[in-house]
Amino acid sequence: MKRIIFSHESDIDGMGGVILAKIAFSEIDFELFPNVDELEKQFRNYIENNYFDNYDEIYITDLSLLRPSIDIVNEDNILKNKLKIFDHHQRAIDDGLGNYSFVTIEEKNKDGMKRCATEIFYEYLYKNNMIDKNDTLDEFCELTRLEDTWTWRENNPKAHDLAVLFSAIGIEKYIDLMVKKIKKQDMTFSENDLKRIKEKKEEYEKELNKYIDSSLILTDENNNRFGITFAPYEYRNEITDKIIVDGNKNNICYMIVVAFDKGEFGQKSYRSVVTGMDVNAVAKLHGGGGHPGAAGVYLTKEQKENALKLEHDEALNYLAKCTYKK
Repeated sequence: MKRIIFSHESDIDGMGGVILAKIAFSEIDFELFPNVDELEKQFRNYIENNYFDNYDEIYITDLSLLRPSIDIVNEDNILKNKLKIFDHHQRAIDDGLGNYSFVTIEEKNKDGMKRCATEIFYEYLYKNNMIDKNDTLDEFCELTRLEDTWTWRENNPKAHDLAVLFSAIGIEKYIDLMVKKIKKQDMTFSENDLKRIKEKKEEYEKELNKYIDSSLILTDENNNRFGITFAPYEYRNEITDKIIVDGNKNNICYMIVVAFDKGEFGQKSYRSVVTGMDVNAVAKLHGGGGHPGAAGVYLTKEQKENALKLEHDEALNYLAKCTYKK
């Protein structure tokens, strides 16, 4: 039986779906994408060129299809029976994508606990006898959930160390390493793992103040005070975390990290700094979306080109107001 999985390339939740698939199945093809737009393009390419004829099962984790692809699938009984989508983004729920029979989306469970795509996919695989449940897999999925839902600090710092390790070693090595650890049923960090994590944290510590100090403080259309800065994409979470740890000296509600190295023309990553600040709602006003605590908005070619012509603060002010339109 031939299978393929599509997932998110940006974080350990996207990696989690691929890792579980490699544990569950003897053979699995996979492709990773920076965002739903790129997934949509490739998925349409597969449909139009009949590439899915080569697969018996298709999985998507940590991303959801857009329209028209999701409607094309819904009207094709063969394709609909092949495809399963597992997501947890509030934006996908708001767009009504959970109404399709082949889509499972849950931002929180019935007890109010935030979820991640990896654990949702894990539950599906276990319930359908595709994977054997064990303590190591349970720990792997829980660590992934804690990191992806920004609840690791009060629960288990090891979850964030896992994300730091991912940033240090990259996609391929992280997938291979986690598969090996899970198969050995041992999620402890080796001396080499700990060395890489320490080195990456030291790198972060040296760079974060630079990006935070160069932030521009603004007020949005709803009178929320926020910060915005330029930084590489991998720093998007670390910057906000340091602002929180340092006591939120600028008294901001959320932070925007503009990363030109993400996607085709760049992305604005929105992160909540204070409890209850819904950055998904803010991002939606600018053509993006995600979770209440973490969301994103793509940049267009024109927006990037315009920003590069402006002085630092003028560029940040301009980009903060930009709305993404396809």
